[in-house]
Amino acid sequence: MDGLTVRLPDSLRGKASDLAEEEGISMNQLVMLAVSEKITQLDAEAQFAHLDALERFGESIAEEECAQPDALMENLLDRAGDEEPREGDRRPAEAK
Repeated sequence: MDGLTVRLPDSLRGKASDLAEEEGISMNQLVMLAVSEKITQLDAEAQFAHLDALERFGESIAEEECAQPDALMENLLDRAGDEEPREGDRRPAEAK
């Protein structure tokens, strides 16, 4: 485990010290908990953003599902172009 020096304004350090004392933990534990909590919050926000993007993608797919299956397949094939599938593009069972 590496050490880290953190510079805090006197007022913030004083509040952190008081809080650590009230909680019966060291300043090191308080800072570690605060950083852990912030990382957890940022990770959760990223997950919610990802889920939101998936939901929007699902909504756009649902709109396309109203089209006829042949029209959807034609649209997908038009996007693919004329290039032959590469080895990595095939399913493992098909690649054999």
